Amino acid sequence: MTHYLVVTAIGTDRPGIVNEVTRHVSGCGCNIVDSRLGIFGNEFTFIMLLSGDWNSLMQLEISLPLRSQEWDLITMMKRTERHHSLQYDTNASAEILIRDEPGIVSQCTQFFIDHGWDIQAMQTETREQQPYNRFKAAFQLNLTRAGEVTDSEAAFATFCQNLGAESFEFIIHRKHA
Repeated sequence: MTHYLVVTAIGTDRPGIVNEVTRHVSGCGCNIVDSRLGIFGNEFTFIMLLSGDWNSLMQLEISLPLRSQEWDLITMMKRTERHHSLQYDTNASAEILIRDEPGIVSQCTQFFIDHGWDIQAMQTETREQQPYNRFKAAFQLNLTRAGEVTDSEAAFATFCQNLGAESFEFIIHRKHA
């Protein structure tokens, strides 16, 4: 039987650290099913969905905390199940470029929830520029409530204009039967 484990590692970015982690994962007999890596300041974060038999995952759960100390990493692990994506008839991508100010991400996520959109992925970036920093956010969304799609584009445009966005885009993708 296949078991699943989510592992998150955070530490100072340095050459070879991702290789050390992935070699250890493989050495325990685990397979990397999915992963994401990000660099934030001088730190990196590495998130992995691993699969393996019960013994392989247990070996990793026991050995990784000790190895993490050697590598000066903070790690977290949680058993899970394979994700079964819900099939949505409608999804969308949204982007906004705006003057950077605290609270923009929170306002965007609240807008999407209020309009029946489930956030599947989000990427944000602050661009340091003069005379002020600009903030760019991109979202991948799934529509959770039927019938809500018709007003979403106009509502997002109004929302972005009210925030003073420099540019924005909302593209709806419908699956055809």
